[in-house]
Amino acid sequence: MKIQKFLGLAVLAGTLLGCAQAEITQPPITVTPNVASNAVGLDVYARQRARGNPVPAFRGQNTVAIRTFGPLSEGGRGEISGVPCSLDSGVYKASFTTPANLIVPDYGPNSPALFVRCTTPETSGSVTSSVVNMTAQQRNASAAGTGLLGAIIIGAVNEANRDNLNDDFGYNQIIVQLR
Repeated sequence: MKIQKFLGLAVLAGTLLGCAQAEITQPPITVTPNVASNAVGLDVYARQRARGNPVPAFRGQNTVAIRTFGPLSEGGRGEISGVPCSLDSGVYKASFTTPANLIVPDYGPNSPALFVRCTTPETSGSVTSSVVNMTAQQRNASAAGTGLLGAIIIGAVNEANRDNLNDDFGYNQIIVQLR
């Protein structure tokens, strides 16, 4: 069952990546802290950290692209622009229309999952996206061309070299499927 689900996701990802993506013409949107009094700029934990509370370390900011795909008026499925959406991480939020780039705080491996919900009068969809180790993704991508044995060996070496303190973390592009 897991293999079928993985293959289904791989086919869906391949289909979506093969499509031309709409240009993001609006400026990047910065998220808003849920508790403004705890934040300094984009760092939603700044005041708590200043008080000595054990909160995630602030590493700067990341940009995450968010797009919507669904039924097209002329038939078939494809990317849909201008869909109103909301993002909620539990500590910050944003409202926007797709496609969009959102600026989010970077807390490395402690960055929160992002819940995105998009709705039109006819359709809606939602997705949750967790932070990923971008450094490990880059290493694994370079191992993909080495064959099965090479990928296994490089994967084991990469796992041994993983360093949550120094690796870069971020979010992959988020795609919301409207149904």
